[in-house]
Amino acid sequence: MPASESETPSAESNMSASESKMPSSEGKMPPADSSKESPSPDQTPPDAAGSGGVDNQAQITRLQSEAEALRREADEHRNRAMRWQAEFENYQKRVQRQIADDRRYAGADLIRDLLPVLDNLRRAIESAEQNHDLSALLAGLNMIVKQWQDVLAKHECRRIEALNQPFDPNLHHAISRQPTADAPPNTVIYVTQEGYTLHDRVVRPSQVVVSMPLDGEGEQPEHT
Repeated sequence: MPASESETPSAESNMSASESKMPSSEGKMPPADSSKESPSPDQTPPDAAGSGGVDNQAQITRLQSEAEALRREADEHRNRAMRWQAEFENYQKRVQRQIADDRRYAGADLIRDLLPVLDNLRRAIESAEQNHDLSALLAGLNMIVKQWQDVLAKHECRRIEALNQPFDPNLHHAISRQPTADAPPNTVIYVTQEGYTLHDRVVRPSQVVVSMPLDGEGEQPEHT
């Protein structure tokens, strides 16, 4: 019918108009609720808080273990240093005792070698007293003197050769001067006491008489 056909487009147009007045869901979104997106610190999930506490406790335990290990190591170093110090002090004491003993008994070897000489001297005296033989006593004494000198030479103690030698103030001690034509001036012509050296050091200088020209001229010996 004509009247019905004319009303149909009007209903469709009314629906189109009402649709154009409704807001579009695609063009604009409603604002999000911020309270739902970022929870407050008081609302931290229980599993997250528990994980942080476990990590902190593990770190504390690890640091305590490291500190204990360092303390034990320091104790070991300190104990080792104390032992070394004690050992060094004991070593020093042993060395000092050894040095003192060496000084105290330094002449033991020399005395041990001289005792037989003393024994022979006593035997010579006893023999002379019993036999009244002066020649035998003289021979025995000469033997003892030779033995004595051998012992001294063994210990690097040697007699200074002075007789008929030029006067040497480093080796000789001039006790007098005597004019003579039998020897050059400043020559040792008599030895009153033998001198000795130990290695390269003078233990005792020889006491000597030194020659001088008959007219009293010439170089004077040095008295030491």
